[in-house]
Amino acid sequence: MDKSKRRFTNFLGALPIVGVGTVFAQQFSAKPIKIIVPASAGTSIDAITRFFAYPLSKRLNTPVVVENRPGAGGLLGYLAAARSPADGHTLILTGIPLYLLPLFSDVTPPPLDPLKDFTPVARVARVPFAIVVPTDSPYRTLPDLIAAMKKNPNTLTYSSQGVGSSAHLCSVILNDMSRTQAQHIGYKDTTTAVTDVVGGRISFSCQTSTGVLPLIQSGKLRALAVTGANRWNAMPDVPTVSEAGVAGFEVSSQFDFMAPSGTPEAIIQMLSQHIGQIAHTPEFKQFCDKQILTQETVEAGALGAEMKREVARWKNVARLARTN
Repeated sequence: MDKSKRRFTNFLGALPIVGVGTVFAQQFSAKPIKIIVPASAGTSIDAITRFFAYPLSKRLNTPVVVENRPGAGGLLGYLAAARSPADGHTLILTGIPLYLLPLFSDVTPPPLDPLKDFTPVARVARVPFAIVVPTDSPYRTLPDLIAAMKKNPNTLTYSSQGVGSSAHLCSVILNDMSRTQAQHIGYKDTTTAVTDVVGGRISFSCQTSTGVLPLIQSGKLRALAVTGANRWNAMPDVPTVSEAGVAGFEVSSQFDFMAPSGTPEAIIQMLSQHIGQIAHTPEFKQFCDKQILTQETVEAGALGAEMKREVARWKNVARLARTN
């Protein structure tokens, strides 16, 4: 058992389950829990949220509903969650863009502050990306694509779900590490961002497995490389970006459940416990294997400390993105 899982397991064992459960039963019996997804249906973040909704509802004997709020690179969903009552009835599953949205804001002060507006609940998984092109693309390998971007700077295009989205930043890092330039085309949601790659209107895109694996397997997209440390079992012949020539490249997005800031600590601990236990089930392991996700559980306290490090880490990426 790795350190993160051992730490989380120890945390679960230390929680005052009975006391917290009583608090929850008294306050939540008549009202459902809403989990906001800051992305469209069919994305990795949406699939994970829907996986957790049913077992969480059964554990708490409380309805759990999922609400998709895509748009503006996730900002619409994050704002909806941050502005919800801090009573434990609203959660949101977040990714890297939560930390970056303030860094891309042209408004002073930014519309939200991840460290002030959200309280961490638990991390459950991490997901890598695939760099995909249309099936009739002239670029058969990642070195082909990189060579074309070097030869014709800012001529090729890449799509994303908006400025500051994971897909946007993955491509920004690719351009930076390969010393290339391409033109960013932002969309309102994943579906249209991927559809225009399939149709050949966009040169390439960095997208999660849920968004592109079925299209790769059906021959509508071609994967040039995957962005994690390891190849995908579903596509063993597709190299990692590092193997394809961009040494040291590794990009993935984490999935963290958050609640509005000010949510009572007892409720946060209870939710963290149940979400963490669901994340350790064989069913979730099977789900992760199918979706090409990596189980990674971090409890509320440790996640809070990590949030501060993440904000600092991605400031440099945001600076690069503003110039790409």
